[in-house]
Amino acid sequence: MALPQSSPQAANEPLAQLADARCPWCDQPISHEKFDDIRERIEAKERERSAEVERRLKTQVETKARAEIDAAQKAAAAAIENAKQDAAKRELAVREEARKATEAAMAQKLAEAENAKKNAEQQLRVAKATQDEQLKHALKEQREALEKANLETVNAEKAKAFETQLKFQERLQELQRQLQKKTAEELGEGAEVDLFETIRAEFPDDRVTRVDKGTPGADIVHKVVHNGKVCGCIIYDSKNRTAWRNDYVTKLRQDQLSAQADHAILSTMVFPAGARQLHVQDGVIVVNPARAVVLAQILRKQILQTHTLHLSNKARDEKTALLYAFITSDRCCQLFERMETVSEDMLELDVKEKKSHDATWRRRGELVRSAQRAQGDFLAEIERIIGTAKDEHEQ
Repeated sequence: MALPQSSPQAANEPLAQLADARCPWCDQPISHEKFDDIRERIEAKERERSAEVERRLKTQVETKARAEIDAAQKAAAAAIENAKQDAAKRELAVREEARKATEAAMAQKLAEAENAKKNAEQQLRVAKATQDEQLKHALKEQREALEKANLETVNAEKAKAFETQLKFQERLQELQRQLQKKTAEELGEGAEVDLFETIRAEFPDDRVTRVDKGTPGADIVHKVVHNGKVCGCIIYDSKNRTAWRNDYVTKLRQDQLSAQADHAILSTMVFPAGARQLHVQDGVIVVNPARAVVLAQILRKQILQTHTLHLSNKARDEKTALLYAFITSDRCCQLFERMETVSEDMLELDVKEKKSHDATWRRRGELVRSAQRAQGDFLAEIERIIGTAKDEHEQ
């Protein structure tokens, strides 16, 4: 009995199900090796066919996708172009509206500026006319005042108060020197304050010596003398610099130790950062020149009291520390400011006194001139009555 022809699907069935190996196409008995070879070729053909189908499908899908992408890109480009054109149209419209609005605003501002210019020119003309009138009036008053002052000066020189005036001028010169010194100390400019002469004049009974330039030591050595005996020592350095340096203190501290001085004072217009007027650094007192003499008075008094009480070195150091703490305290600063205020008030009082004397002397000169004119008129009347007056035609 012949077997039915096998289909390609039958070729894929397992060989174990076949009773005899037959050709799938002609149904002739064949060997197992030949059957395996035919089966492998069939499977290879099927794989090639499947791969070809897969490639065709993939190509069709890619072609369709590329076509869709191209169409989408073209649609997007067209939409973008349309959007650009719409945006350009809107931009032109906005620019046109902005231009019109700007022109209108500028026209209004130009009109306002023109009106403001006219008003300013009018005010300037009025102000200039007023200023010219005021200037003429001021010049006239100044000319009259100068002429009057010159006349008063000439007559004042003839007055009998010449000696009193000389004394007052000396006092005025002294006040001017004090003012100039005060200004130089406040501004850090002008001539340097001669600390040596000031200390020596303030303490004539003490031994105040100046150390020569180039000689080691402080600038000034001040030996405190009481009842003919040296009780202590204060050394001074005076700096006229525009910037602070810490080696000023270091050098003066070494000089203090070398001289075995009780105190060391650095007189300077510049101070370390955060300090002013009065400062203690490494045992050295840094002080403004305007306060150097007052500080020397305080320290000298402390030296005399320490010497009188015969204190030990430990007690002396404790008193010195307490003294330094006080002179750098707010209370001491307030007292210094109070003394300065009183001094300034006294100086202002002297200036007012000088002005008052000037007014008195001017009035005295006017009275002297009036008396001289009255005396001249009186003598002229007497001469006219007696007949000794010369005739105007004879003159």
